Amino acid sequence: MLRKKTLLLFLLKVVIIYGFLSVPLTVFDEAYGSFYRKVAGTWFSTFRETGFVQFHKIDDPAQSQVYIGNKTQIDAQGHFNSPLCYIGTRRLGYYPTILLISLVLASPVPWKRKLFALVTGLILLMLLIIFVLWIILLWNCEAAPWLQLTDFTSTGKKLLTFAYDFFVSSFNALSIFVVVIWLLVTFRVEDFRAMPTSAGKNGSISRR
Repeated sequence: MLRKKTLLLFLLKVVIIYGFLSVPLTVFDEAYGSFYRKVAGTWFSTFRETGFVQFHKIDDPAQSQVYIGNKTQIDAQGHFNSPLCYIGTRRLGYYPTILLISLVLASPVPWKRKLFALVTGLILLMLLIIFVLWIILLWNCEAAPWLQLTDFTSTGKKLLTFAYDFFVSSFNALSIFVVVIWLLVTFRVEDFRAMPTSAGKNGSISRR
């Protein structure tokens, strides 16, 4: 009975925290979008040797506009051609982030471990988000061969297509990874063994 109550309380906390962070999108969403563009712009300031990427804010807070260019193709006036590209920063960044935050904060573990899990989990998640962005950029470069930034073999193109379909086109892919990250950084094997017997009155795990 205690385990059932603990699970229900955990799910309720997740819904409340996630709902709070997802409703006022104009506040949190724009702040995250700015952070996303800054990190991504720094990470991909150089891309594929002669390439570069620029991230720009647009009116839609759920997306960011991306310019991909080749330094060897910049004219004397500093102009360059770029494929039209938009990144769904909300779907591919903000939503997975607040899901991880909700899962960690709602977890029945001591606050010291929650803070550690939150910091570690957010770092791992950001690396995953950057990896997904890298796939998106490669995909757009491959769709614009005149950029001359990709030279994949037929096998490489198949792997890129698979990665794009799995990480970008699939709605649940990032959510699955978020759950895996949450489990890895928050819990230990001993927690699951001790859950039926060592849970306190408030349903939290008592071991460190």
